[in-house]
Amino acid sequence: MNQTERATTELAEEDLATRLRRIRDRLPGQLLRERIELAAASYGPLYTLAEVRQKVSESLPRRLGFVRGASIEPIEDYREQIPEWALIRYDDAYRTGLFSRFWVATPRYFEQRQVDPWILGEVAGTQLYAVV
Repeated sequence: MNQTERATTELAEEDLATRLRRIRDRLPGQLLRERIELAAASYGPLYTLAEVRQKVSESLPRRLGFVRGASIEPIEDYREQIPEWALIRYDDAYRTGLFSRFWVATPRYFEQRQVDPWILGEVAGTQLYAVV
């Protein structure tokens, strides 16, 4: 095989790899493991919804006679003011394309909502959440 044939073969393999990557990008399920690994590497451990509720509620100190909990709502419906630094982190996470939806989790004592909201990103194609 001469140098021209070798270069043509390498170019064809590169084009095939690029084409395969584009195809995988269009099929969300094909990149699931990659999204999960990238989200975990970028944002730390991933949690189920039940684990998120528990962690958010545990952020409140124990109070005698009060039940700790968490309310979770879509970020688009959240009405309280989100701090500017949190909005920047949300926008950065949004731009990664790793997440299909974003949520705001607020710790609460039974019916009393507290002021420390957590922004969560739902990893696309999973039921796993990252704290953004």
